[in-house]
This record gives sequence, C-alpha cells and structure tokens, in this order.
Amino acid sequence: MSAETSEADEIDDQFQAPRSSFWAKFSDHGVELRGAEPVPVEKRTDTRYVNVFTVFATSMTSLLPIGIGSATTLGFGMSLRDAALMIVFLQFLFAVPAAYIITIAPLTGMRQMIQSRYCFGKYCNVLTSVVVTLTVGGFAVTGSINGAQCLSAVRPGTLPVEAAIAIIMVASLAIGFMGYRAMHLFTRWAWIPTLIAIVILVGAAGDQLWQQKPVAARTSAQEYMGMVAFAAGNMVTWSNVAGDYACYMPPTAPRLRLALYCLFGIALPFSLLMVLGAAIGGAVFTIPAWGAAYKAGGIGAVIGNILIARLGDFGRFVLVILGLSVLGTCGRDVYTVSFNLTAVAPILRRVPRIVLSVVATAVIIAVAIPASRSFVTSVVAFLSIIGYYAGASVTCFLTEYLYFRKADPNSFDPKIWNDGRALPTGLSALVSVLIAWAFIIPSMQADWYTGPIAEKTGDLGFEFAVVVAFLAYVPIRSLEIKVRGRL
Repeated sequence: MSAETSEADEIDDQFQAPRSSFWAKFSDHGVELRGAEPVPVEKRTDTRYVNVFTVFATSMTSLLPIGIGSATTLGFGMSLRDAALMIVFLQFLFAVPAAYIITIAPLTGMRQMIQSRYCFGKYCNVLTSVVVTLTVGGFAVTGSINGAQCLSAVRPGTLPVEAAIAIIMVASLAIGFMGYRAMHLFTRWAWIPTLIAIVILVGAAGDQLWQQKPVAARTSAQEYMGMVAFAAGNMVTWSNVAGDYACYMPPTAPRLRLALYCLFGIALPFSLLMVLGAAIGGAVFTIPAWGAAYKAGGIGAVIGNILIARLGDFGRFVLVILGLSVLGTCGRDVYTVSFNLTAVAPILRRVPRIVLSVVATAVIIAVAIPASRSFVTSVVAFLSIIGYYAGASVTCFLTEYLYFRKADPNSFDPKIWNDGRALPTGLSALVSVLIAWAFIIPSMQADWYTGPIAEKTGDLGFEFAVVVAFLAYVPIRSLEIKVRGRL
C-alpha cells in the first residue's frame, strides 16, 4: 500500500447501516444507504474509470444544455458566431478545476462537501453546502423544465408542463434513489437513444438554423462580460460536487485519465449542445412558427414544432425521447442533493439517504413549476449568481489544498472529518468569501441589478470573486495557522 493511503487504512468504516429490517431490504436490493461518511480503502473497488466520463457525458447529453444555450442568444442577444466561440472556450476553461478536483476523491474516499470541510470547517461549511445544494437542485429544476416542455409539446393541450415536471422528477427519483452503482449503470447506456434523437433534431432543424436574428454591431466588449459569469455558473459549480462520482474508486486510479474523462465528459457535450441551443434561440423570432411555439411553451415547444412539423408522429416519438433525456441529469442531481443535505444539517445523518432523496425530489418539483413560467430570465439570473459564489469558494478550496496542504491527500485526515474542533475553523474561508462579495456586488450585472462598476465595464463579478478570494485567503489563513499552530 502506498504512503498516500496508509493513513486511511488505519480507520474503521464510520458508516452505520440502519438497524431496521425495512431499510436492510433496500440494501439487499442494491440501494445505496451510505451517507456522507468517508469510504474506507477496502470499499473503494470501482475500477471502471470510464464511469466518470459516462456519468457526466450522459447527464450533459440532454435538453439541459440546449435550453441553457438558447439563453445566450435569447437572453444576452449575442450573435450565433460570438456565442459559439465564447461557449466552447469558456466551458472547457471553467471545467478544468472540476477535472483536477475529481482526482482527489479516490485518494481520500471523501465526497466533495466533506473535502470542503478541510477548508471551510464543519460549521462554516454549512453555507457552502447550502449554496451547492441550491446549485445542483437548480440544475435539476432547469432540466426538468426543459424535459417537461418537450413532453407537453407532444400533444399540445393534453399534458400540462406542471404535470410533466412531476412525471420527470418522479422517474429521476428512481435513479437517484438507487445510488452510486445504479446511477453509473444507467448512464453507461442512456446516452445512446438521446444522441440519436439529437442527431435527428439537428437534421430536422438544420436547413432553418441559418435564419438568425440580426444583431446590432457592438462597439465594446462590455455586453459580452456577462457570459463569463454565465459560463462559470455552468462549469465551475461542478468543482463542488465532482468528487461524489469517484469516491468509490481506489487510490491507485489513474489521475490523468480521470481528469480527462471528467473534462471531456462535462465540457464536450455541454458545449456542443449549448451551441445548438444558441442556434435555435437565435432563429426563434425570425421563423414565425418557432416564435409562436416559444411564446406558448418555451424552448421545448420550439423543439416540438421542429420535429412534429417535419416528421409527424415519428417526430412526436423523438420528442418523447428528448423529453426523457433529462432523467440522467435530474437523477444525478437528486443523488448529489441527498448527500449535501447532511452537510447542510448534520443531524440529518440519522435519516436514511433514500428518504432525503424523496424530500429533495418534492422540493425540486415545487420550485420547478413556478420557475417554468419565466424560464430564460430564471436561468440567466440563477447561473450568474451561483457562478460568483462558486468562483470564490473553489478558489479558497484549491488554495488550501495546493498551497497550504501541498497537494497532500493525507492532510485530509479521515479521522477528523466530523470533528468541528479538529477541523479548521473555516473562518478564513468564510471571511475571504465575504470580502470577495464586497467586490462582486458593485461589479455584477443582472436583469434586476447592475452595480456601479458593471455599468462602466460590464459584468466583472466572477473575475473579482476569484482574484479577491485568493488575495484575501492567503494572508488570513496564514494568520489562522500561526495562531492555532496547525492546519
């Protein structure tokens, strides 16, 4: 056993399965009951490393990025060319932190929100856990709305969007409910029908996508700056959950391969489908039938109009497949939220994870239904704001791991994962994030607020989040270590 893993070998498995025979039956049928507890080395046996690629690629190969991509031309008013260039570059750039962070999980056996405690502490980490839970739940909301709009468009007037959201989330619950192995098994194959359906969609819409809405000439880069925070909201946020999908892999897992699987699993399908969404969004108001469909049922209704007008009943079948393509996305998000809830409220460790999955699903449905009525505005505001916070929190975590802990996974002592006194206080990270927000607020730009700096320069919220958090964290954390005499 390498030195990297020797310390982890010395601890016992801290997970205690529910004693009730009722819950034991679920475990016997393959349902994952383990909560936030670190996974001991002997149980890190998943050597199918390509699972990292398939779990992300399948969940990204769906309507979610198409709907988000449409906001670049519909919400930001960008040209397709400019949107495509920024999407591809920014998505790959902002996926790099997640690609690195996922390689830490096999070395520690810890889920991402537990790793975060070694930077934010047990109690200050609650704030990060709340934001990440809202973030992941927000992606489930967005995905379920996209899918519901498609299902509703199969036979307009027969299935309300609200009912379709409930159908999608209940089906997604089955995936998130089963847990790690079932989710990886589902995502290993679920991308195939979705990819075929998307290729058919491109074929049906391709000869009309050139009809892009004319865009006024730009005189400065100011109006493009909002895309940075928007793209960061898509990608950087995965840095806060990436480890959840590799914590059952052994410490000997090939780090470069895992990083590349994560990078291309997240960024490649998301970028390509965002560009497709941008193309559809840019053509919505130049094609009367698409414009009418968009006003009636959002981007999902536009996709329905494209398929049904060109392919008839076969188009309806393809539309159903596209509508259900978000199951991998929403199932993944239900799974992640069920763990993060225990980090938000540690007392919930006593509640079986599968119960938390049901609660998470119910809340997502309750939020998605009203959000579906103003989709584009909701998506732009949501992704931009979480991008700001993710920039600051991920910067603090990477600075802690790379600078203060010298990228040593053994410094994440699994014996103290739930010991608030032994862990860092988290005040350094919390203060750094708050200082960053003092600069983010005057430099952010949204439909409901534009700061004085943003009025002159465009949206610089994400840039300030990263730079200020780093500059604040290094001296404050150094002082904390000097006072405490330890990490």
